[in-house]
Amino acid sequence: MRSDRYNRTGVLLLALLILVLLAACDTAEQLITATPKDALLINEVVSSNQLSLQDEIYGSPDWIELVNASAEDLHLSAYYITDNVEAPQKAFQLPDVVLSPGEYYLLYASKKGAENCVGFSLKKAGETLTLLDAHMEEISSLDVPPLVRDVSYARRADGSYGYCDLPTPGASNQGNIQDTLPQSSQLIPEPEPEEVVEEPLRSPDILITELVAKNDTSLLMDGCDECTEWVELYNPNDVSVSLTGFTLTDDAAEVDKHNFPEVELAPGQYLIVCCGRLSCTVPGHVRLDVGLSALGEELYLFDSNGNLLDQVAFPALLTDVSWARKADGSWGYCPEPTPGNAPREADIVNQVSREPQPIDDPFHTVYINEVLYRNERSILDKDGDRSDFVELYNGGESAVSLNGWYLSDNPEKLTKWALPDVFLAPGEYLLVFLSSKDETEGELHASFSLSAGETLTIYNSFDRRYDSLLIPETKQNVSIGRSASGETVFYGHPTPLEANGSPLSTGE
Repeated sequence: MRSDRYNRTGVLLLALLILVLLAACDTAEQLITATPKDALLINEVVSSNQLSLQDEIYGSPDWIELVNASAEDLHLSAYYITDNVEAPQKAFQLPDVVLSPGEYYLLYASKKGAENCVGFSLKKAGETLTLLDAHMEEISSLDVPPLVRDVSYARRADGSYGYCDLPTPGASNQGNIQDTLPQSSQLIPEPEPEEVVEEPLRSPDILITELVAKNDTSLLMDGCDECTEWVELYNPNDVSVSLTGFTLTDDAAEVDKHNFPEVELAPGQYLIVCCGRLSCTVPGHVRLDVGLSALGEELYLFDSNGNLLDQVAFPALLTDVSWARKADGSWGYCPEPTPGNAPREADIVNQVSREPQPIDDPFHTVYINEVLYRNERSILDKDGDRSDFVELYNGGESAVSLNGWYLSDNPEKLTKWALPDVFLAPGEYLLVFLSSKDETEGELHASFSLSAGETLTIYNSFDRRYDSLLIPETKQNVSIGRSASGETVFYGHPTPLEANGSPLSTGE
C-alpha cells in the first residue's frame, strides 16, 4: 500500500511539471507574437566611421543604432537583422538584452566576436538593412544611401530619414538632419588655411564624368576589348591641363600615389582611363592600376600637389551600365554608356532594371555540368544519405567568385538559394547536394530538391545572367548533362567531381 501511494505521488508531480513547462512555452510564444512590429526601429546608421564612435577594443567600427519605440520592455533576442533578405540563414540574431522604452542599443558592423557585432560590414555606396521578427518575417527595412565619412543616416521625430552631419551614437538624434548629403561631418575639423604663395598650387578642376565598374562591350567602339572597367575624365576649362602626377584612387589616403603618366587634356576634351591590371594599347586611352568594385565604392581624383579635385560615390552597377554625371552635377545610371562623349540627359535615369538573360556561352564560365535527381547508387552525403546533387564547373580561364550566385528550381525566383562566397578556379568542380538541408558551411546542401519536369538554374545576380537545365524523366541513377551543342544528354554512370563519362542515347 505504501509503495502504491509513492507511485501515485510521483505521477502527480510529473504531470504538474509538464503543465508548468507547457505554460512557460505558451508564455514565451505569446511574448514573441504580442510584440508590436513597429516597436524596434533602426534609428541611425554610419557606414564610414572614423570619429563618430571609438571603442577601446574594436577601434572605429561602422555602426547601427536601434531604439525601443514602444512603451514596454523589448527582448532583443526575439529579433534579427540582415543586409540580405534572400539569405535568411545569414541573418544576425540580436543579443539577449532587454531594452527599456526609449533606450538605444548599438550594433557594430563587424565580423569580430562581440555579442553586438552583426557579422557583416556596411557598404559606403549604400545598401538595404532589414529587421526580422522571431518567425523571420520582415518588420521593417531601411534603404541606406551612399554616405561620406562620419555623416549618419538618421531618423527624424516624424519617422522620416535624412543626413546628419553630427552623429549621436547611443543617444537621441539632435543634429541638423537634412535632405541633401553634406560635404563633410562637423566632427572633421576645418583644415588650417594654406600658406599663400605666389604660384597657385592647385590645378584647374578636372571632372569625373562617367564610369563603368564591369565592362564587357561598352568600349568596343573605341577598339578596346581588354579593359574590365573604366573612368572618364573631362576638362571644363579654357586652358589645357597637364595630368602628370595626378592620382586616381579608391582610397582617400593615397593622396600622393601619383599614378598618372605624362598626359595633357585639352579644353573640352574627354579622357578614357582604363582601370585594372590588364594592359591597354588603344591610342588616346590611359591605363591605371586601379580596380573598381562592381558592388560600388568611392573614387577620388587628386592633382599632383595632393588637392582633391573631384570625388564620386557610385552604387553597385550591372555589366555595361555606367554611372554618369548630368550637367547640374547630379548622377544617375546610363544603360548606354558614351565613353569619350557627353551622354544625353534623357539617357541618365534614377534606376535601371534588366530582365535576367541566359548566359550567351555558359561553357566559358560557371555552368551546370551534371545533375542526378534519382540517386540510388551514387555518392553518399555526410549523413549517409544518397541525396540528389548538381555538379558545377568553371569552364572559363579565370577564377570566379560565387558571391552573388544562386541556385533555384523555380524560374520565377532565381535567388532561391545563395551559393557561399568562395572562388571557383578554372577547371574546378563544385558539388551541391539538392537535399533541402540548406547548409553552406563545409558540405553544401541547397534548400530544395528536384523533380522531373522542373528547371534547375544557376544565376549571377550582378550580371543578371543565368544558366538553366530542364530536368526530364529518367531511370534511377541516370544523371543529366549537356553536349557542346546544348542538347540534353544522359549518363549511366554519374561522376560527381569528375569529368563526365560517355553519354547514353536516352535517359530511359
